[in-house]
Amino acid sequence: MKVIIDVGHPAHVNLYKNFVSKLDNENIDCIISVLDRGKVVQIAKKEFPGKKIYIVGKHKGTFLSIIFQANIFKFFKLLRIVIKERPSIGFGTGYLLGAAMLIFNKKCYQFDDDPERKFVVFLEKTLSTKVFFPPIIDFTDRKIRVFNALKEWAYLSPDYFNQNIDVVKKYNVEPKNYIFIREVSSSSLNYSDQEEGVVLSISNLIPNHYKVILSLENKNLINKYPNNWTILEEPVSDIHSLMFYSRVVISSGDSMAREGAMLGVPSVYCGFREMRANKLLIDEGILFKVEPKNVPESVITLFSNEIFVKDQNTFRNILNNRWINVPEFMYKLLQIK
Repeated sequence: MKVIIDVGHPAHVNLYKNFVSKLDNENIDCIISVLDRGKVVQIAKKEFPGKKIYIVGKHKGTFLSIIFQANIFKFFKLLRIVIKERPSIGFGTGYLLGAAMLIFNKKCYQFDDDPERKFVVFLEKTLSTKVFFPPIIDFTDRKIRVFNALKEWAYLSPDYFNQNIDVVKKYNVEPKNYIFIREVSSSSLNYSDQEEGVVLSISNLIPNHYKVILSLENKNLINKYPNNWTILEEPVSDIHSLMFYSRVVISSGDSMAREGAMLGVPSVYCGFREMRANKLLIDEGILFKVEPKNVPESVITLFSNEIFVKDQNTFRNILNNRWINVPEFMYKLLQIK
């Protein structure tokens, strides 16, 4: 058996890295296709050591690049890889690998958490064997199925993630006494309608006495943020430990907002998207959807609330008892005839 895994975002690398480790333990051959986008190739080479990695397409952030390089050209490159490597089964987070595998009547499973993108879901459903969603959809059928967890739990559950306090020491901050901020770029399709620099627009309203660590996707804006903020040089070896030990997480992108919440840190999502995946954690009282102008007030309130610090691991253990082991779930799909 040979497995092909397609990734196009750092979160996709994280989603599959523990599954790939399990494949290694079972001596199952695995190849990786990676979209050349930001630091994704560099991250993939680090997280999938020794794996055969194919670079498929490029994402430059422009509309034409997304349409042609990241989709049309990528599909034909995936097709060539499937012809050359002849994988038995595929795993991905989009419809392109499904299309390439379907031509050769091979299985391909997709993991998605964004049912709001109806056209993409239609393509995934049409071209893939099955599409798996967290428990955020109100229907299932032969192709649409539910797995009881969020995708980020595949790498953030206590079964896989162990926080390392030594990472914090490198940045001259004290545990639970700083804010972690993620500012995403508006160059992706998901955020093309969002204003660039959402956090930047209110950065001068966040009190100066707070220590801030900033993960900035668009480095062209690097000189516009307060000069007392620490801006990360990415990729960071253990960014999730930095998030775990923060007092509050703020993110203009949805993925890191959910990550912070799953790490048991009160997290503020100030992006424009309304997502059912976020609502799972909003209902838990750990994730907050906040308009950008109201972020400073929310941060001051959350920073002063001791209950989150005390109950962080308790909350994570509750989730771990409630949700499934995602890499194990993926592995079981290999055994379905």
